[in-house]
Amino acid sequence: MACLMTLRSTPYGLQAAKESLDVTLVLAAFEQSPGILFIDDGVLQLLPPSHLPSSYKHIGKILCALEMYDIHQLWVEQQSLEQFGLLATDLSQTVTVIDRSKVASLYTQYDQHLVF
Repeated sequence: MACLMTLRSTPYGLQAAKESLDVTLVLAAFEQSPGILFIDDGVLQLLPPSHLPSSYKHIGKILCALEMYDIHQLWVEQQSLEQFGLLATDLSQTVTVIDRSKVASLYTQYDQHLVF
């Protein structure tokens, strides 16, 4: 059963970003085929450590583990990138950029959805 994780939370000051990635890894460990959509403030989770305020712990190690868990379906909403003046090449992971108008179609490809 496939599950799409929609990550909207900023990585700064909240545990939601780390917890959502932990849930994603657990789903993958139980062969639930998770995919991840980074949207709104969630795109900031994909910035490399050098772009993070020094007082915050980076979740980069968890992001690097995604490949080990065979999580390869990573999407970023185009308008969210534009909101922060980012390009897909600025991110720490290889992602597929998706337009906001295609997000509903992406949801239909999954049996379950979790939003963080």
